[in-house]
Amino acid sequence: MTVFLVPADKDIRGVAEVKQAARHVIDDGSELAAAPAERVRELSGVLRLVKAERAKGLHTSEDDVCVKYYTWKMDKAWSGKHTLRLYGALSSDEASILVQARTEHCGLIACLFRKKLADTPTCECGSGDETVLHVLLRCEWYAEARKALREAAGDRWGDASYLLGGWSGRKDARTGKFVDGPRESWKPDLKVVKASIRFLYQTGRLSRSSDMRTE
Repeated sequence: MTVFLVPADKDIRGVAEVKQAARHVIDDGSELAAAPAERVRELSGVLRLVKAERAKGLHTSEDDVCVKYYTWKMDKAWSGKHTLRLYGALSSDEASILVQARTEHCGLIACLFRKKLADTPTCECGSGDETVLHVLLRCEWYAEARKALREAAGDRWGDASYLLGGWSGRKDARTGKFVDGPRESWKPDLKVVKASIRFLYQTGRLSRSSDMRTE
């Protein structure tokens, strides 16, 4: 992955917004929400997956770690304090599965198709592309195993952000309030996140870190 330092006076789209966001943090007296090592743990997990793929001789382009895949538009508070709580409460095996699920960087067919390692993105069940969302919520092959996860999620079933420890940024159409509550005080539901991790491991479609070391 390549990092570019961009002069603040360059007329480049996005620079002004970044500066404004930085000023906001300083102006309201805020501090960094989590230690740098914790804020990048998810990205580090992605880079480890890329390294493992390259060691196996699989083609991996720079686009594989592009932000659009890394963030997955699922967790709009990924760099906040909840990242520390989320990964700090997990074992390395659990964290490995969650990184794959939250970033869509994994061995699912749709991901392999994106990297030109599969001829089609379609799940073998035939009802849709084999994405994390498909496996987590819809694939009929895992209907029985999914029952425990549905029970743990309760009335939040179907909300992938909630199931994977993310703050969705969505608002209730009736009240206009965030469905997850204010970002500043929100915490991931670790019980539900761990239920999601158990389910995803049971499907056999995502690998634990210990599995990767023994391959």
